[in-house]
Amino acid sequence: MFFSHIISFFFVFLTLGLVTYANPVTATDGNEVVKRQQADSIEAVFTNLKASTDSILPQIDALIDATDDNIAPLITQLTEAFSTADTDLTAFNAKGGDGKPHNKDELAKVIAGILITIVNKLLLSVELLLAGVLKLVAILLIDVAARLRSISWGLVLATLGL
Repeated sequence: MFFSHIISFFFVFLTLGLVTYANPVTATDGNEVVKRQQADSIEAVFTNLKASTDSILPQIDALIDATDDNIAPLITQLTEAFSTADTDLTAFNAKGGDGKPHNKDELAKVIAGILITIVNKLLLSVELLLAGVLKLVAILLIDVAARLRSISWGLVLATLGL
C-alpha cells in the first residue's frame, strides 16, 4: 500500500517532467534578436551624451525665428539624449559597473562642460525674453503713472517712486 503511493508520486513527477521538457527552437533567418548596445564605461556614456548635445545645440543656435514647430523637435532630441544617458547609466549600475577606478576629475569636467553649454544657451534665451518683458513693464509703468496723475493720487505716486 505504501509502495503504490510512492509509485504514483513518481509517475506524477515523471509526467510533469516530460510535459515541461523544453526543446529549444532555432531562429529563422531575419528573426534573430539583436542585443542592445550598451556603454561599457561611464566615460563612454558621457562622451556619447556630449556628442549628442554638441550636434543639437548648434542647430538651436542657427534658428533665426524660433517657433514651436522648429524648436520642439530639437528640444525633444535633447531630452532623448539625456534619457538615453540615464538608461545607459542605470544599466551600467545594474550590472555592477566595470570594476575599474574612474578619474572623477575628468568625469566632472565632461559633465560640467555639457551642463555649462546647455545652461548658457537656456540663460541666453531667458535673457533675451526678459529684456522684452522689462521693456513692456517700463512702458506699462509710464502709462500707470500717467493714469495715477490724472486721478490725483500723488501719495501713491510718491510711494511707487514715479
